[in-house]
Amino acid sequence: MAALPCNISTPLADDAASLILWYREDLPNPIYTLDIRKVALKKARHFPSSEMEGRAYFDISVHPPLLKIFPIRKSDQGDYKCRVDLRRSRTFIHYIRLKILGKFDIE
Repeated sequence: MAALPCNISTPLADDAASLILWYREDLPNPIYTLDIRKVALKKARHFPSSEMEGRAYFDISVHPPLLKIFPIRKSDQGDYKCRVDLRRSRTFIHYIRLKILGKFDIE
C-alpha cells in the first residue's frame, strides 16, 4: 500500500478546505477528488477517477490525511500533487514523489 500525505489544515481559524484534488504528473485530470463545498468534512463526497477506482481512498480520519492506494502498481510511481482549495484563502499545493521499490509480476 502507498500512503500519500496532504495537509489540509489552514492558517485561519475561520477557514476550511472546500475541494481537494489529487493529480498524477502524467495525467491531465484529477485522479481523486474530495468535494467538501456544501457539506461538513466527515460527509465529503469522494470521487476516484477511472484509473484509481477501487484502489484509492483519501482517508480524512488521520492527520495529515492520506491518499491510500492499494493494490499498488509499478505504474503508480511518479510525482503527485494535492491541490487544496480553501473557502476564504488562496489555494495551496503539496507535491509528493512516490517511488516503488520491489519486484512486480503483474503490471
